[in-house]
Amino acid sequence: VRFLTEIAIKYGFEYIGIESVNDKSKAFAEKLGFCSIDDFNYMAPVGNLIYYFQERNLM
Repeated sequence: VRFLTEIAIKYGFEYIGIESVNDKSKAFAEKLGFCSIDDFNYMAPVGNLIYYFQERNLM
C-alpha cells in the first residue's frame, strides 16, 4: 500500500480502494484506516495514508 500511495501522489490520485475484501484484507484495510463503502469495498484518502506512513517513519 505504501508503494501504491507513492504512485497515487505521482499521478494525482486522491483515493485508494480495496475491492471485494475477505476477513484478512478487511482487517488489513481497517488497520490502515480505510473506510468501508459497503462492507465489501474499502477506500482511503491518499492524504490519510501519507499521514499513516509518515507517523511510522515509513515514508
